[in-house]
Amino acid sequence: MKLNTFIMLLRDLLSCGVYFVGDKESDVVSVAEKINPNGLSEEYTQAGISSFISEMKDSTFYEIINALGERLFMFRLDEGVVIIGPYLKRTIDDKEIARRMLNNKVPSQFFNVLKSQYLECAILDSYNIRNTVSSCISAYHEGEIRSYEYIKINHFETPSLISVPNESSDKLYEHIYKKYEIENDLLYKIEHGLVDELQESAHNMAALGASGSEFDYFSQHPKEAMASLRAMVRVVAVRAGLSIVTVDEILSKYTNLMREAKTTAESVKLIEAFQIEMTQAIRDYRLHVPQCSPFMKRVTEYIILNYNTDLTLSGLADRFRISPSYLSHTFKREMDKGVQEFIEEIRISNACHFIENTDMSISQVGYAVGYLDSNYFTKVFKKIKKMTPREYRENVSQQ
Repeated sequence: MKLNTFIMLLRDLLSCGVYFVGDKESDVVSVAEKINPNGLSEEYTQAGISSFISEMKDSTFYEIINALGERLFMFRLDEGVVIIGPYLKRTIDDKEIARRMLNNKVPSQFFNVLKSQYLECAILDSYNIRNTVSSCISAYHEGEIRSYEYIKINHFETPSLISVPNESSDKLYEHIYKKYEIENDLLYKIEHGLVDELQESAHNMAALGASGSEFDYFSQHPKEAMASLRAMVRVVAVRAGLSIVTVDEILSKYTNLMREAKTTAESVKLIEAFQIEMTQAIRDYRLHVPQCSPFMKRVTEYIILNYNTDLTLSGLADRFRISPSYLSHTFKREMDKGVQEFIEEIRISNACHFIENTDMSISQVGYAVGYLDSNYFTKVFKKIKKMTPREYRENVSQQ
């Protein structure tokens, strides 16, 4: 068995992160970024991991529990070290997260960041990990049985709550649960595609700390806020029916944009744009995609995600490696409408949103949803909505 196969096998069996650290310092840097992305664990930093690896013995399983209760399972293999994790022994509720933050003096604005870290952790038992790893090692060494010692290193304790200067635990809980309530409302609206109501929840989230409070993590810590939001939105978007591929395309897009953002204001705008785009994708999926085959789901989600680009039947057929005639026939059979009709419905649905919620001109709206010719945009809009875009705007303004 090759090393890459061994690592992939462990990942599949444990449903957890599994990494191999060789003799390059860059290996440690890469793993530290993956297992401690927000830098909240002192034990799982590059320096902490390097120091521990230098002390590891052969034929020994190590389980390291950091001060936040996250766990790593480590052992030597060939000329390197295998690291499994982070994982948790059990699920953790919000009250327990707040308690751990107090015990470790983690600033309260990082509640959602820590919560997202815990959500991404697998729930595993060390006994099962040891058995699984032992079996895989035996297979790796072509059936040779090897004996391993087990050592647990525990930095996690649960003493009585440590008081935080200038902030009582009652006040901390009050703020945390207030944010939790608003956050749940935000996620509910994203999951159900409620684009129009979304801005109110986003405004409430930001207003929670509008007076300069440390809880205004959108404006004070936008990159950390985005990391937390990504994890939670990914869960609700997949639950809403979007495929993981579509969800990850949106997540990757905004991860890259956030990395390139130069100012806090730019980052905050990207957070808002991310919420709106994901919610629109879910809304359009719910409105326009009935029960259909996995293949057709991929096609329709691609159209929903790229509705404002130059979409054609032949272009879609090329992308999905089928003939235009087969795509047209299959689409009509499963969706009860043609490809072009579906594209037009998605575009006009988004155009209505822009007309209702922005002061963009009619030609700007048309361009934003994929129509370079404003006259043609008006023609398609009238065909679907039975009125021109201008008449639609007048009706909205009178309501």
